[in-house]
Amino acid sequence: MKPALQQGLLYSLLLALLTACSPDDEVGSTSQQYYFLEALQQVEAGGRQLQTPDLSQDALLQALALLDQGLKLAFEVEREFLDQLDLRLGKNFQRYFIKGVENYRLGIEADDAGQQREGLQLLAQWAEFWKLERDAILARLKPG
Repeated sequence: MKPALQQGLLYSLLLALLTACSPDDEVGSTSQQYYFLEALQQVEAGGRQLQTPDLSQDALLQALALLDQGLKLAFEVEREFLDQLDLRLGKNFQRYFIKGVENYRLGIEADDAGQQREGLQLLAQWAEFWKLERDAILARLKPG
């Protein structure tokens, strides 16, 4: 076997062993925690920006990009991770937060006031849940 190939196989084997020996749950929950918190932050920032009076076209596009990025991150969050934090969190995150952002965002794109309103209603339900449970859920997250 050629030394370069042998070294590559050894490197791959070491990487596999390190991965197998590392606490996957902690790594997974660290990335899940990031996806969850960053999704909330991105959507909140986009929503705040959309509330700006006399919103320019550039600012609108920037706000929509924040919503899109937040939604993309939200899709990375696994329900199992959320359910470990609170049994209602996974269901409410999907039902109210993700569906709310999707409907609102698509409503803006399609210039459909009804769909925007539906999205905002779902997001209001998310906000109601999150307001009550936020501190307890955040306290269960690992620092880091």
